[in-house]
Amino acid sequence: MSWIWILPLILLIALIGVFHPLFTRRGHAPLPVGVEGDPREALLSRRDAVLVQLKELDLEGSDDPQQGSTRAELERELVAILTRLDGLTATPAVKAGDGVIKKSPLDMAMGAAGMLSVAFLASLLYLWLGTPQPIAPATEHPAASADILRMVEQAAQRLRSNPDDIAGWQRLARSYVALNRSTEAMDAYRHILSRQPEDEDALLALSELQLQSPDPAMQAEAENRLEALLVRHPDHPDALWFLGLQAARTGQKSKALTLLNRLKPLLPAGSPAILTVDQAIAQIGKP
Repeated sequence: MSWIWILPLILLIALIGVFHPLFTRRGHAPLPVGVEGDPREALLSRRDAVLVQLKELDLEGSDDPQQGSTRAELERELVAILTRLDGLTATPAVKAGDGVIKKSPLDMAMGAAGMLSVAFLASLLYLWLGTPQPIAPATEHPAASADILRMVEQAAQRLRSNPDDIAGWQRLARSYVALNRSTEAMDAYRHILSRQPEDEDALLALSELQLQSPDPAMQAEAENRLEALLVRHPDHPDALWFLGLQAARTGQKSKALTLLNRLKPLLPAGSPAILTVDQAIAQIGKP
């Protein structure tokens, strides 16, 4: 087909973007001080992104099997990230100016040659092989889960002898959540709260797990904890959200609508969460 002849041009444009640093003044400039060479920074950044994606899935609350598959993949990635973070120590800060490599004409020539070579070879391969067949879905390596479980258990054993390592306990709790081991996750969050009673992240995470439990006593404990948080912080959005959903689940429509209507004006304008709250209000308000 004639359209494939424009493929080299498309690839060339894409590769210019990839190799662009070789042709810019600061193409070899170091990363900010303390970041270059520290693998923790990349892991922390990816961890935050995964947590945001999981939170968005929680807010959507859909039963779509595709979302379930996405959640499982994100949870496996989160466990791997947390495990790697647990085994890393911070890399010493890099001094400003260290490791700067000066650009040379050879760099630019190699960059141009690389772009043209990749574009040319990719085009030849496409023309030779034709349209590729769909790739079969990747299957999880049978040893992957066992390796993750072993690393999580090793972290748990280490933390039992180090009860004040709050950051480690937080990672352990999140790992248990990702593995759907709610009982161990709740125990880890309770440990954090026993050491730091004002830790709101642990408080909310524990409450969310308890509200998902079929045990009415667990749910009541979570409601009492969130009500107490709401007394201290009347405009706490997470407390309003969790308590509103719990009221709806227990048939307290009036209370649920009151809490969610209090929550809505607290959200940033244009936030996707506003749509989620509106949908929840509409659903609860149905006869």
